[in-house]
Order: sequence, then structure tokens, then C-alpha cells
Amino acid sequence: MRSKWNSMIVKVMISFFLVIMPLYGLSVYYTFNSSDQMRESIERTNESVLSFHFSSLQFELNRMKNLVGQFSQDEELSDFSTLLPIMNKYDISQRLNHILIKLEQMKSSSPYIKDVFYYLPALGKVVSVTNQIYDDPDEEWIGLIENRGELKGAVSEYNGNLFLLAVSPFMLGASSEPNFILAIQISVEELNRQLESLQEENMSGAFIVFGSGNHVIISDRDMLDHWSALKEQEKEGVPGQLVRTITDKEHYYSMQDSYFQFEFVSYVSNDVLYQSIRRYSGWMWVLSIASCLIVIVFSVWIYRLIHMPLVKLIRGFKTLERGNTTQEISHRRGDEFGYLYGQFNKTINRLHTLIEDNYVHRIRTQDAELKHLQSQIKPHFLYNSLFTIKQMAVMEDTEGIEEFSDYLGQYFRFVTKDSASEVTLKQEIEHSVIYLRIQQTRFSNRIKVELEPLPEAFEAIPVPRILFQPILENVFEHGLRHTAYKGLLRMTHRTEGSVLMIDVEDNGQMLTDEKLSELKSRLDVPSSLWEDRETTGLFNVHQRLRIHFGDEYGLRLDRSLLGGLKAAVHIPITRKG
Repeated sequence: MRSKWNSMIVKVMISFFLVIMPLYGLSVYYTFNSSDQMRESIERTNESVLSFHFSSLQFELNRMKNLVGQFSQDEELSDFSTLLPIMNKYDISQRLNHILIKLEQMKSSSPYIKDVFYYLPALGKVVSVTNQIYDDPDEEWIGLIENRGELKGAVSEYNGNLFLLAVSPFMLGASSEPNFILAIQISVEELNRQLESLQEENMSGAFIVFGSGNHVIISDRDMLDHWSALKEQEKEGVPGQLVRTITDKEHYYSMQDSYFQFEFVSYVSNDVLYQSIRRYSGWMWVLSIASCLIVIVFSVWIYRLIHMPLVKLIRGFKTLERGNTTQEISHRRGDEFGYLYGQFNKTINRLHTLIEDNYVHRIRTQDAELKHLQSQIKPHFLYNSLFTIKQMAVMEDTEGIEEFSDYLGQYFRFVTKDSASEVTLKQEIEHSVIYLRIQQTRFSNRIKVELEPLPEAFEAIPVPRILFQPILENVFEHGLRHTAYKGLLRMTHRTEGSVLMIDVEDNGQMLTDEKLSELKSRLDVPSSLWEDRETTGLFNVHQRLRIHFGDEYGLRLDRSLLGGLKAAVHIPITRKG
């Protein structure tokens, strides 16, 4: 058996895969390589953005720290407390106003300065850009000094606000009263705006941590969960260097400052970070699905274009092999297969013509033989008939001899009559009845014959001569040959449209399903190929009917409800008149 791997369609499909797979592989490689490059580019961009904002904040804090240092050395601020004893109220008021102007200059120098405070404990006064000059009954300066260093850096926290301080004297303890305190309040609002600007630069969020988490500036309080997640997985970083921390949901980028003790952290959701990459992956899936669809469409197209026409051609050859020379192959497209089909149809038509010519020749030969036989008496039939007359004579059955002799006379007159090859259906049926009466006399009570009268409308239908006798002979010679008693031969008729069907059936028990199937399959086989001469009469009748009336008519074989063979003669109806 031919292996399916040798099929042309399989080879074409393999060739197609060999062509498309390198292209698909290059596409996959390019997609994943581009995805990796894009991911690295996005991460570098995020790192650059964080580094820029970290440096900006670091620069501003340094500038504010320098401002505090410079203005703390100003004479009007530094020696104010020492000159208080010799100053009158007017001088004090003038000095405070001058200090307020200087503080306003400091505040206007940076957007990160929310307010500037000058504490003068000896006078109990506070100078503020926002609140001007007011008394300090609560001694805020004590809280500032006590919380100095809590954030472990230059930035101090008091009442939730961040300050850069200059205390005079510098190393003063919390229990002593200072000469003055110069404090810059850092604008948390400006820091939040900077964090929000990070979100506009493809960052999911950011926050600034002072100390060890004592003070966190964050634009959205919901981001505190991110701070907790970061503290659980954050690596120990080197000040000034960027550290990347990856969790299941986010990428964190952080930088630390050791002097001011703050950490600037930004994070990006993996959904945002890999959005472009997922877009590439989506296109990769689209490419994969499209490739599969192309393969499927190409397969179906190849199947319809090549494989199906080949299968149809092979089926045509198999039909021809079974002996059917009338089954042509149709093809709608004018391609090479159309040419092959056309040549195939020409071949089988020519073959059919040759076979039909051979059939006609055989039928003509058989007609010649039939006419020759009509002038002769079959020895075995004559012997059996004479033996039957002898038996009747021995039994002195003169009436039976008279009746039987009359049957023989009518029989021999019909078969020896050299006239046209056609007779009416009525004449053919009457001859068949005479033949049955002769056989019934021979077989005595072993076989019963049932005949349905032929309607007058069908009597004039022209049919070939000696049409039913071969069928009846087959019944007696094969169907009922081994029937000892209660044999039954039935001859009936029926119509279907414009076709008259005359059924000849028996109740013989020797017909097997295999034998019946063989008989039916051999009906359309050329008679030159018949090997079983015992049933040649049936097939001769079939071919004579087809040649006489057309291929749609002939003999149909089936199993009778009686149990034996049913031979149905199909002829066209030609009504009288």
C-alpha cells in the first residue's frame, strides 16, 4: 500500500512549511529582540528621569542649605541678640523689618522654600515671611532644636514639616537658649508637584523618604503600600547610585543622598512598563495566527486545486476498472486537469463505443445463432418431451398426450418461425405460458406456476423475440432444480412512471447472498468476460434489452420475497393507439 508520506499533497505541504518557517522564525526573533531593546530603552529612560529629578532636588537642598549658612552670618541676623540691651524699641522694630526683607529675598530664591523663619528667643519674637512678625509664646524654637537630627541628616522635622536650620551658637544643646535660629521650611507642595510631574513622564508614581522612613512625601496616600513592598525587597544601595528593585507588580528605581538623608524613589507598573512590549507580543500572536491561517488556507487551496482533482481522476479510473464506461468526469476550471479530464472522457467514450460495437456484434451473432436454433430442436428438450409422451402412453393418458402434443406444436411453431426479431408482448407472454405448461407437465406436481394476466393496454408493446424463455429456463435449471415439492414460480407485472416491470420470481432455497451479489455486479460486465456459462442467458437478455431500448432499461436482479431470485424485466410502455 502506498505510504501517505509519498502523497504529493504531503510533499507540497512540507515544502511550504520549509519556506514559511524561516520567515516566521526571523519574525519571531526580530519581535523578541525588538521587545528586549524596547524594554531596555524604557528602563534607561526611567532611570534618566529619576536621576534628573534626584539631582534637581539635591541641588535645591544644597542651595537652600548654603542660603541658611550665608544669611546666618549676616550681621543684622547674627548680632541682633547681643545688641538687644542697648537698642530702643524703634531700633528693634527697624531691625526686625530689615530681617523680614532679607527673609523674603531668601524665599523668592527657590520654589522649594515655603517659608523662612527667624527665631529670637531673647526677644520672644519670630519673623516669618508668611506670618510677618509675631510673638512666640509656645517657644517653637525649643521643638526645632529638640527634633534636630531626628532624620539623621541636615533636614529636620517638626510638626510634620521639613526644615533646614542654622542655630547660633552651632553646637548649642536643647537645654540652652540660642542667640537665634534661622529656619527654611521646605515646600512639601512643590515636592508633590515634582512627584506628580514624574507620573506624567510614564511613571506610575514616586515618593521621597527622609531618614529611615520617618517622613515620607508621597503624592497619593494609596502609594504607601508600594513603600511597604519596597522596604521588604529593597537592596542596600550606595549613595548617589541608582538601584533597581523588581517585584511581581512593579519596577522600583531609587537613589539615596547621605548628607540630607533622603531617598528618591519612583516606580513603574509592569503593565505600563511592558505595554509596548505586550503590543509587540500581541502582534506576534497576530502573526502566529495569521501564519496558521495562511497555512490552513493554502492547504485547502492546494487540496482543492490539486489533491481533489487527482482523487476525482483516480475514482474515475476505479469506476472504469469496475466496467462502467459511461461515467464521465466534469471539471469547471480550464487548467491542466481540465485537459486530463477531457482526454479521460474521450478515452472512456471511445472504449464505450468499442464495447457497444462488440455487444452489437455479439447480439447480432446471437440473433443469427437464435434463428439457426429456431430451425433446430434442442436434443435434451426433444428427448425430455418424447420421454414425457412415452410415460403418458404407458399410463394410457390419451387426453394428456393430446394436450401435451398441442403445447409442443405451438412451441415449435413459435421458435422455428423465421420472421422479424420483434414480437408483441402478448405473443411473447403466450409463448412463455406454452413453455411453462410443457415444463409443468414434465415436473408434475413438484412446481406450481402463478401467472398474473397481462392488461390489454400493454399487449401491443414490441419486445425482442424469446425474451422470457431464458429467464424461465434459469428458474427450472437453477432456482427450482433441487426442489422436491412445493416449488413456486410466479410471474407478475407492475409499473413505475413510464416503465413496465415484469417480475419472474421463485422460492428456490439455493441462492446465497454472495451469489446474488455476484450476479448483480456482473450485469454491466461485457459478455466477453463472462465465465459462468450457466447464467449466460440472463445476461444475454439484459444486453439485448439495453441495446433494443437503451441503457436505462434491462434486467434487474434481487432477492424475492418468496426466498429465491427475482428477475425484473424493465421495458418502456408503449400504449396501443
